[in-house]
Amino acid sequence: MDLLTSDEQEALAETVREWLAGCTDLAAAHADRGGEPLARPRDFREAAELGLVGLLRDGEGGTHADLALIVEELGRAGSPLPLGQAALVCRALDDVRGDGRAGIAGDTGDRIAAGSALWVPVLPEPGEEPARTSSGPEGALVLDGRVAIAAGAPNADGFLVAAGPAEAPVLALVEADAPGVVRTARTTLDITRDFASVQLDGVRVAAGSWTDAAPETAERLAGASALHHAADALGAAQRLLSMTLRYVQERKQFGRVIGGFQAVKHHCADMAVDVERGRVTVRAAARALDDADPGTRRLRIAEAAAVAGEASSRVAGTALQLHGGMGFTWEHDLHLFLRRVKTGELLGGTPRYHYGRLMELVA
Repeated sequence: MDLLTSDEQEALAETVREWLAGCTDLAAAHADRGGEPLARPRDFREAAELGLVGLLRDGEGGTHADLALIVEELGRAGSPLPLGQAALVCRALDDVRGDGRAGIAGDTGDRIAAGSALWVPVLPEPGEEPARTSSGPEGALVLDGRVAIAAGAPNADGFLVAAGPAEAPVLALVEADAPGVVRTARTTLDITRDFASVQLDGVRVAAGSWTDAAPETAERLAGASALHHAADALGAAQRLLSMTLRYVQERKQFGRVIGGFQAVKHHCADMAVDVERGRVTVRAAARALDDADPGTRRLRIAEAAAVAGEASSRVAGTALQLHGGMGFTWEHDLHLFLRRVKTGELLGGTPRYHYGRLMELVA
């Protein structure tokens, strides 16, 4: 499997990096926002104009390998934009049609891709019960349940809800202001992104806005979500590595820069190896999502979520230690990326969960 990025992918990543540098305000994460979401609608619209939101749609030519590069840049910049989540909703809506089933909610995918509406997936974490389904009048579906945390949910216009048992999953589009929907902004360790819990109490989804989904479609959506959480953490880890290398080449102790001490060099080398180890697994999993068989796809996603998640966490811890007392200050940006990595470690399944799944798959 070729894990090298093409010239086109390098250009894509560079374009996204430059754009994010101009629209990401880390000072807003430090500030007391009074509950206001960090993600700005105008930035989401600009991302859509760049073709980032509809990247995975049929006919656009984008791949999960491309999206993983974009999400990695989001993590590197500390951006609050839920571009990966919105892109996965667009892909899932196309996948449902590809399964030979009726499309749902008409032009929703078009509006998301155009940046005129933000929809994010609402998926149970591994071990959590999915929303329960029951039949309503006139072909409607009734949803009951709660998802404890969903990235980008506080200012989303709606949710793609994965409900029902794994052997007979249902995908439903639910407007954020529909009767019975309660979303509650969540305060998490990560203060660079917006999170909310979503409660569904007898939410009625009209016929045409929900569909039975193939188990593989629902599983692919959950796996892709876990992979892109790992890619985001990897980007944040890369930023922490860059910050640390710059700091140890400037900070002096005992009359010399601390980067000249062998122990510090070894720690920095370990950080670089961890970033590359995580990057290789994420790229392999992204390519498996694009064109591998289901067994290989499951294996690669579990490997990436476990290895990259754990490696990113080690990088974050070492970065904090090498910054010394500076790293513990509120004013320094280091803690923003450390928080992002540690929160990402819990989204889509912990590294421990994915190591267990990996062992099951190779046994």
